Amino acid sequence: MKLSLAVAVLLGLGIISAKIGMDVLTPERIRDFILSFGWLAPVLYVLIYTIRPLFLFPAIILSLTGGMTFGPWWGTLLDLIGATLGSFLAFGLARKLGRETIQKWMGRRLTLWDQQLEQQGFKAIFLLRLIPLVPFDAVNYGAGLSKVRFRDYALATPFGIIPGAFAYNYLGHSLHAIFSPTFYFAIILVVILAVVPFFFKRRQQQKNSMDYGVEQQK
Repeated sequence: MKLSLAVAVLLGLGIISAKIGMDVLTPERIRDFILSFGWLAPVLYVLIYTIRPLFLFPAIILSLTGGMTFGPWWGTLLDLIGATLGSFLAFGLARKLGRETIQKWMGRRLTLWDQQLEQQGFKAIFLLRLIPLVPFDAVNYGAGLSKVRFRDYALATPFGIIPGAFAYNYLGHSLHAIFSPTFYFAIILVVILAVVPFFFKRRQQQKNSMDYGVEQQK
């Protein structure tokens, strides 16, 4: 019942966010709203980013807003603080509300995933954070439903967030001058962010295959 209620609330908030946020809450409008609070603007930005997972609002839009509002460096720092706190919030909610029910649904599959995350929790979370195609909130709630240790999750999350946070904040900053050298450099950063994890994963798979071959020869 707790899980059903939580899912219903999240879906409702997600629908509202999708219908309102995607059409109305553009980075420019969010920036204007945040700056209207004067010296409290950085605090408000961190607060919005912290509660963002509850509304399933796209994290990329807020990251672009951070770069557009505070610049690439301060935007990245504030982004890192807010995104980390928000990920802890989502992790805690998932672990508190849904673990027992998900265990009944998934059974052995969840047990196998738990074993992998328990053994390589930091590495798994870190790599998932680096891949832009993996939804940020899916990692937050999914990790909360697993048996990954919070220590590994808490350490891997900020380190995994930094590259993406800087890339998207830099891109948001560059939107002031589209088609400028700064804009093209920002695009290159985002492309690198998207491509590098796949090369890393492929290299890791090749290494595992070689290790397996060596073990077979022994």
